[in-house]
Amino acid sequence: MNFNGISVRILVRKDFGEYFDFCTEKLGLIPVWGDSSGPYASFAMRENEKPCIAIFVGKNTEIWKGYKQPPHTTSPDTIAAIITSSNFEEDYNKLKKQGVEFLDESQFVSGWEMLCVYFRDPEGNLFELNNGEI
Repeated sequence: MNFNGISVRILVRKDFGEYFDFCTEKLGLIPVWGDSSGPYASFAMRENEKPCIAIFVGKNTEIWKGYKQPPHTTSPDTIAAIITSSNFEEDYNKLKKQGVEFLDESQFVSGWEMLCVYFRDPEGNLFELNNGEI
């Protein structure tokens, strides 16, 4: 992949192993810590880089003082993870080939002067791949 930057923290409420596989098999990220059994794992874009995504088993969030996890229901998007790419078309096509299902075809957004395309992860979170800056 030609990703320039991404940083996301995600609470996995459904299937931790499926989410781990999404990160490694479809996004091509490298596990830095943890494995598909959970309850925590982090991933980097390349070998010997700092993690860009960390995933947690959602029910383990009780350790965070004052945090109450909402029940899992369908809700409007409240977060979008932004992935910038130095070779948008190559990454877009590679993600398609890896089985990522996009919400629509890529589009040029004139107000932003960039190409964008959107997809969802196994938890339903919204991602944007673009050829701009974070």
